[in-house]
Amino acid sequence: MEEIKIDKIIRSKRKTIALVVESDATLVIRAPFETTLEYIEALVFKKRFWINEKKQVVNKDCAFVRKREFVNGEGFLFLGKTYKLKIQDCDEIKLSDYLFLPKKYLNEPRERMVEWYMKRALEKITERADWYSKDTGWKYKSIKINNAQSRWGSCGPSGSLNFTWRLIMAPLNVIDYVVVHELAHIHEKNHSWKFWNKVKTVMPDYKQREKWLKENRKYLVL
Repeated sequence: MEEIKIDKIIRSKRKTIALVVESDATLVIRAPFETTLEYIEALVFKKRFWINEKKQVVNKDCAFVRKREFVNGEGFLFLGKTYKLKIQDCDEIKLSDYLFLPKKYLNEPRERMVEWYMKRALEKITERADWYSKDTGWKYKSIKINNAQSRWGSCGPSGSLNFTWRLIMAPLNVIDYVVVHELAHIHEKNHSWKFWNKVKTVMPDYKQREKWLKENRKYLVL
């Protein structure tokens, strides 16, 4: 078996090592500051069969999701529902029974569509975060929407929350799961049993929502 390439090593104050196969099939290692390169390489060798299996799944998913063409009738996800694209002489992207794309945006349709998704994501995720924050008492500092490809959300040390715009493609109950997940990190920085207990108290069926996200992440792309 060929040697497995480590594409990136990210060191932080975390206590455990995580092996992550990204959406582009690259291998990223998240490790504590004190972890030696020799230990990481030995771990990658030990997990080589699992890593290769994950890479095969990712490559298969990438092949499954065809490149966007931005033509009439093409389907786009929003809050878990598929809307067919209609290209018209309008001023801005609009959503009703169809997703309307202005003809003037056809020179850069993906960039314009990402901008639209990011705005909608900020509105909806902020709304849901405010609701759960009031319900739980978990206060956050700010919310930002980013272009992350492998992480749905993250929580900064000061209570700042970050979410990828791709999340707005998922059903609302799945968005709620990611929001609650990150809010819980404000008080529990790792994934200990205390953290999961906090999530479960607010959302008893969180595992089902998490499962949906894992099984359908390949569709939440543009």
